Amino acid sequence: MADRTVCVSILALKPGARLAYEVHRPNGGLLLPAGTEINAEHVHSLIQRGIEYVHVLQEETRDAAQIEHDVALAAERVAHLFRGDSGDARNELAAAITAYRRRSAS
Repeated sequence: MADRTVCVSILALKPGARLAYEVHRPNGGLLLPAGTEINAEHVHSLIQRGIEYVHVLQEETRDAAQIEHDVALAAERVAHLFRGDSGDARNELAAAITAYRRRSAS
């Protein structure tokens, strides 16, 4: 199966994980390129620099039915958070969050 991208807290980041995306300093400078295999020094450095999360590649182990279920659950969670009367800005935010959560779950 293919890899999927997962957002991981720095505190849960394990050596051996491979970065899906570049990690940048708050000023925009590159800290680590995509594809970097994380080691203990990287984790320590990221914590010291105030990086809170990174995106890593994880082997996909779910079947199509489980992925579909996870995507549906992600959409349901957002719908629950944004239930009730909404304005245009709130609806746009809900749509953006739903799209992100669907991509993350798939």
